[in-house]
Amino acid sequence: MATPTAAHGFGQRYDLPLPLSLYLFGAAAAVVVSFIIVGLFVHGGQSRSGLDRRFDLARYALGRLILHPAIGMAPKLVALVIFAVTVAAGFVGNQDPYRNLAPTMVWVIFWVGLAYVSAFTGDIWALVNPWRTIFAVVEHTSKRLANRPRLQYPEEAGIWPACLLLLVFSWIELVYPSPAVPRHIAWLAAAYGLLTWTGMALFGSETWLQRGEVFTLVFGTFARFAPTEISRCKGVCALRPFGAGMLAHGPVSPSMTAFVLLLLSTVLYDGVLGTPQWAAAEGAAVDLLGGGEGIALAVRSVGLVGLWLFFLTGFVGVAAVMSRLADGISSAREMAGHLALTLVPIVIGYHLAHYLLLLLVQGQYLMPLISDPFGFGWNLFGTAGYRVDIAIVGARCAWYTAVTAILLGHIFAVGLAHLDVMRMLPERRTALRAEAPLTALMVVYTCLSLSIIAEPIVERRAANEAASAAVVVPADALIPEPGTGSLAAVGPGKQTRLKLTYRLLGGAFHDGTKMSAADLLYAYMFAWRWSGPGEAYDPAVAAATAPLRRALRGLRLAGTDTTAKSFRVGDFKVTRELFILDVYLALPPDDPEQQAAVAPPWSTVPWHVLALMEEAVLRDWAAFSEAEAQRRHVEWLDLGRSPALNAKLLGLVEEFAASGWRPAALHDLLSPEEARARWTALAAFFKEHGHFLVTNGPYRLESWSPDSALLAAFRDLGYPLGVGSFDAYAIPRRGWVTGVARDDDRLDLTADIETVTRFGRDYRLERQPVQSLAPDELRRAAPECRYVIFDGAGQAVLAGTARPAEDRRFTIDIGGKLPEGRYTLAAEIAVAANVMNAEIRRYEFAVP
Repeated sequence: MATPTAAHGFGQRYDLPLPLSLYLFGAAAAVVVSFIIVGLFVHGGQSRSGLDRRFDLARYALGRLILHPAIGMAPKLVALVIFAVTVAAGFVGNQDPYRNLAPTMVWVIFWVGLAYVSAFTGDIWALVNPWRTIFAVVEHTSKRLANRPRLQYPEEAGIWPACLLLLVFSWIELVYPSPAVPRHIAWLAAAYGLLTWTGMALFGSETWLQRGEVFTLVFGTFARFAPTEISRCKGVCALRPFGAGMLAHGPVSPSMTAFVLLLLSTVLYDGVLGTPQWAAAEGAAVDLLGGGEGIALAVRSVGLVGLWLFFLTGFVGVAAVMSRLADGISSAREMAGHLALTLVPIVIGYHLAHYLLLLLVQGQYLMPLISDPFGFGWNLFGTAGYRVDIAIVGARCAWYTAVTAILLGHIFAVGLAHLDVMRMLPERRTALRAEAPLTALMVVYTCLSLSIIAEPIVERRAANEAASAAVVVPADALIPEPGTGSLAAVGPGKQTRLKLTYRLLGGAFHDGTKMSAADLLYAYMFAWRWSGPGEAYDPAVAAATAPLRRALRGLRLAGTDTTAKSFRVGDFKVTRELFILDVYLALPPDDPEQQAAVAPPWSTVPWHVLALMEEAVLRDWAAFSEAEAQRRHVEWLDLGRSPALNAKLLGLVEEFAASGWRPAALHDLLSPEEARARWTALAAFFKEHGHFLVTNGPYRLESWSPDSALLAAFRDLGYPLGVGSFDAYAIPRRGWVTGVARDDDRLDLTADIETVTRFGRDYRLERQPVQSLAPDELRRAAPECRYVIFDGAGQAVLAGTARPAEDRRFTIDIGGKLPEGRYTLAAEIAVAANVMNAEIRRYEFAVP
């Protein structure tokens, strides 16, 4: 069964046509079969592999043109300008990551996009590296720096500096709490620049680039897979088969082996962090170590380093086994060095599987950001209004792309490893015997990669849970249409994961009109209409409503009840209409209380106020968001502070009242007469209060200034939540378990709770036994005992809640529910659903 999660955000759910286990088996079998085929038909020898062939472009005009220094100047300058703008945007621009160029440019375009360009085109970073360009310019213009003697770089250091910097960069990406804050990115870029220039000044530009500049090594490693080989200093410009760069060198250093394994493990770790298994393990570790944000960061940091060391140890161990099977012809260190680069196709495959969707969706933000890189409301190139399509790639495409990328990466790695081993071990039988452990390791990598990448798409449940998870969406359920918001029938044959039934108490709005179904449904219509495509669009609305639009699969007004919630106060009858609305969501039914917040059927303002705001925006009088207002050079929509806008709105309201106008999407829900009554009431409200901010509840906007607002509190008998409804939040009360007694097959608990005594605007909390409370006080306090029972191994075996019995005791029935053994009860008393600062009572007992 499928369930969407927060991992890089699919726009929709996707049910795998086959169980995940079959995909894992098929992928593992494909890797094994590829090993068999390669072993049977590829007999080794450099001349027969085909990967040594080169097509020398330098002999032709095109190759000489590519190598010409003037041709490389343009991309260098472009990269330098992008670098400068990105850093400047980080320092002085808007600090909202979605309105600042720096986060998208660094984490999406640079880290993800440039990796793909390097792997499938060539090593462009070696040409456009801005730190290299700046240092070259300074070195060229400064004789003192150019003639400065360089230190001898220690050979034993290898590329360990770059390896350490990659670990730090990965920590910032995966563990650091604020990697997308623009100013943090700018400071990190500046600090890394100083470090890089210091290394170049001490050891020489080329030496540090090849040993310590982490991005040169990362993108250079990816570029070994590319079909081009370009080196201006060597005068090389050639075409070659994909992957040929992996076999063009002898064994790499131990530090390079560690570097490749770090690349592989960090991409996998990003996927691991999104799995429920990691969440459970991390939570347990944090709790064990005392909790806190610092502990959580430490746990994630240990996980990052631990996964790298685990992969490195596993790979070196397999290399040692291969060396033994090869009769010691090659040592374990040499074997690992020869085969390390053959893992790069796996890194590329998993990089594609995990980050391609991020690039295609998040990368679209580059379009508006190039016109407004600082988030100041500019529109330099006319693209600031570009609408990001979060559904550009569906979950089905994402899944099959991931499977294909991972599988091809492993198959390619098997082929490259075979060729490398055949070159080391000319005797074919020995080579095939030595390759078997590496093939087994790649099968493990394949299954692990697919399992991790599938976590956002599939959810493992017991068979009986999975069978009950499908919920049929009624054919007459409604769903808004993108761009218009009009409600359309879902149609037959639709299923989803979760159905929530909302029972909403309706009331009166401040302009005297009564809540109707149109008010509940129009909020959904608004979300779809203003999220595009179409004339009506606002990026802020689209971003704010994206979780709702991803999850919602249907709405159905099941009925209304105007009698059950009506009551009389003196001669005044208050009618609270009860709306019953079914909401169908593509969410797992794990925690309905949390999921109820995804698509709740209520709005803070009635439909006619929403429609009035929409018409103001469509007429270019104002904009919903501050960013859109700046971009379009109009007012930021305000229903009270702008006299000029209020005058226009009043004229519009009077026009709508005369014609009985209502939005096209509401024609089936409202008559012209009902609409006319709404507009008439709104006009009267404005003339009395001087603003259009109509909502409901006991607070009403009374007066305002440019930087403040005054709310008037009043008693609204038509408001569903009456006097004292929020006291439980303003005055949270505690409870205590005062005694636990065993009575055969049950546990009886006694308790005290806090009661509230009021005098004027003050109050006093008093602790009283539950047995002494008056019936009305007991009903208002609604105390309950929440408990968990643990066995001797510390595993939770029974949990639940208990309410006061007639004798005011809380009884927990354990008869027949627990096998023989020792147990510990942990219990707390919740008062009016408050468990803040609760005291937990523990009680040990044995069965029998």
